[in-house]
Amino acid sequence: MMRDVYVYPSIEGLHPRVMDALARLAPVQFRSCSDLSALRQGDVVLSLSGDHYVPAELAECKLRYFHVPRLTLGPRSENQGEYVRFAKSSNLDKRLSGRTISHWALRNVAAVSLDSGDEVLARYGERPVWVLRRTGDLTGHIASAPLPQLAHGEQPFDYLNGYHFMQLLPLLHFLREVTATLGWAQPPLRACFMFDDPNLHWPSYGFLSYRELIQQARKDQFHVAIATVPLDAWGLHSRAISLFKESTEHLSLLVHGNNHTRDEFGQMRTCDGHSRSVAQALRRIERLERASGLHVDRVMVPPYEALVDSALAAMLRLGMEGVCIAPWSLRHWNPQLRRRSTFGLEMAEMTESGFPVLGRYRLSEACEGPSVISAFLGRPIVLAEHHIAARDGVELLAVAAKVVNSLGEVRWCGTAEMLRSNYLLRSEDSTLWVKPYSRRIEFRVPEGVSSVGSVGIEEADAGANELCLIRRPPNAEAITTRVKPDILAHVKPGDIIELISPNLGTVNYRQLETPGLSVSALSRRLLCEGRDRLIALMRANPDRQASHVLPK
Repeated sequence: MMRDVYVYPSIEGLHPRVMDALARLAPVQFRSCSDLSALRQGDVVLSLSGDHYVPAELAECKLRYFHVPRLTLGPRSENQGEYVRFAKSSNLDKRLSGRTISHWALRNVAAVSLDSGDEVLARYGERPVWVLRRTGDLTGHIASAPLPQLAHGEQPFDYLNGYHFMQLLPLLHFLREVTATLGWAQPPLRACFMFDDPNLHWPSYGFLSYRELIQQARKDQFHVAIATVPLDAWGLHSRAISLFKESTEHLSLLVHGNNHTRDEFGQMRTCDGHSRSVAQALRRIERLERASGLHVDRVMVPPYEALVDSALAAMLRLGMEGVCIAPWSLRHWNPQLRRRSTFGLEMAEMTESGFPVLGRYRLSEACEGPSVISAFLGRPIVLAEHHIAARDGVELLAVAAKVVNSLGEVRWCGTAEMLRSNYLLRSEDSTLWVKPYSRRIEFRVPEGVSSVGSVGIEEADAGANELCLIRRPPNAEAITTRVKPDILAHVKPGDIIELISPNLGTVNYRQLETPGLSVSALSRRLLCEGRDRLIALMRANPDRQASHVLPK
């Protein structure tokens, strides 16, 4: 079901990619309207007229409305601007209410002219920029930051992320409000912190002490995913292994490249070339698992965040379940993604092969924006850094965890668990519709449901939307069927359902020819690890550090 939203005076004032993104993030369809008197009471209007008297006309016609100015703010800025201060209000999404978030500069944004009884929902600095106006039983929203007119190469994501959001967030909030009973249900909020590079050669790596990390995680209730380099799968330390085994609730492992060279997944190679590198990484990880008894999530963090699309098909067929990378890095290496209106705005970026890419942001004291906007969009919160972030201890994680935990009930987990819960749900009578943003998901059939159907991902190839449905009734043998989008499968309440891509793990990586050991890669990796451990040692022993300073 869709809700009509009438754009006054014309749909021409709404940028096509902005319109498409909003229509995919909320169940709406936009229609032009040049005559407000032709609408019925209770209809929804997006007013782009900019005229100050229009909100009064909309209220007189008893229409629900969102009103924004017609002007533009000029080129988007990435300079630090002022703070956005959201009111503590029941009329705001609880993840926004009461927040103060840093925002990039909004040039020349005006203040909304207030009427008696207006409720200010957000201020930019001291200026009211988003207002709720009541007229009798009807409410309207007025914003002073205009909707973006995208420049060449820009996407709606550039105006709806953790650093720049006030030109689109109020409208999306409004559209969700008027379609609250029609949309998809988001999964519980999921989060993890992530550190790139650490290995199991010692109970610490650089400034990162696993024992301190675990103690802080238990105290402040968070989870840390360690992206470890497969080339480091040797010389495992028994105490490091024990710490991970004892703390699976708070620590997990995933894959960080293969040799950790700058361009290993950034080069435009053939799929076979990438397959050999991924196969070698998985063989090394398998050896680590056999030697340690630990499990490593089949999720990849590409070194230096260099990743081209041709590498993803290789990862999928060799059994990798997903990738985690910053949205800006993914777009830099794959400029074709600029054509997508919803890039960076959905639960995961789905490639044409149906492979999911989770977005991640920098772990810092200024992580509230990325955390809040990710939560608002239903995206997993992944905050990543290197060991150097712990140079003053792990208190930074405590600060960031407080921000994330303040957003509501949070499931802190590893990346594989994130991906397997990465789906949207919608109930229609006794049918449960599932929209997966992963190649392998799992859920339990709730009461009152007798059939399950999947909805295909628009960007994926037709074949990528076909799935294997594994139904596990309580105390009975599993039943496997092949399902296509919009074709219902019979289920019973209490069944455990897995939906798995038939393209996942179709090639046995143990049987592929892999490259030989690269002496240069190993040497470079040893030097990098030595550097990381040495700087932490020098910081811990300042007298030793001073003794190595040359006299002037």
